[in-house]
Parts: sequence; C-alpha cells; structure tokens
Amino acid sequence: MKQVYSSRDSAKVGLMQSILDSADIPCEMRNNAMSQAMIGVPFEPELWVLRDEDYDKAKQVISEFSRKSV
Repeated sequence: MKQVYSSRDSAKVGLMQSILDSADIPCEMRNNAMSQAMIGVPFEPELWVLRDEDYDKAKQVISEFSRKSV
C-alpha cells in the first residue's frame, strides 16, 4: 500500500477516491475520522492505493484530473 493523495479537504479526497474507483484502482481513505474528531490537530485525510503496482497509474489519473479541473 502506498499513499497517493492527501488534502485537508475530505471532500477532495473522496472525489479522488471516486475517480480512482472508476479507473478500477482499489484504494482506501485514511485519517478522515481523525481529522474530523480532533479539530486543530494536523491530521489530513489520505488516499492510499491497495496494490503498489497501481501507484504510478493512480498518480497519473489524479494528475490528469487535476490538470483538467484547474
């Protein structure tokens, strides 16, 4: 497992999770509950790919989406 994305905005992390899911890249969000429960503590929601071999493809998918949405 490798971390592929993080943001203080859990909605952005959820959006990236949906995008990776639609690209058939298994992933999971971490620290979402911690960031909401402990206001002021620097926990950011993170998105992790479940298979290391999907890491490069996931980074590419996120980069392409980010470039198109700016």
